[in-house]
Amino acid sequence: MEHRIMYLRTRSGNPVGCLAIRLNPRTQFVEYQLSTLNPLDRFDRKVARQLALGRLAESPITLRVPRNPTMYDISVAVMRDLASTKSAPSRAIKAAKLWLDYNDFTV
Repeated sequence: MEHRIMYLRTRSGNPVGCLAIRLNPRTQFVEYQLSTLNPLDRFDRKVARQLALGRLAESPITLRVPRNPTMYDISVAVMRDLASTKSAPSRAIKAAKLWLDYNDFTV
């Protein structure tokens, strides 16, 4: 299985979270998990990545994707799922919606 790390950012480009995405190439499923920045803290890429990967190992969120997806297809699927969830922190949801808007997609 391969991992991909993406950082969630605000409109001004400041990081607010980290996504860890795992793809199993033999199936049509991807798993992801995220960590988000506490507004009182300073963003640390290493800590954010470790938290997201740890959460991915403990309790992954699973999505179905098309057969033989590109990494872009996977990113779109994850961002759409994140943007439409009610359980993620609002900073992460806003960043996912911003990413989708920037890439000309809707939720």
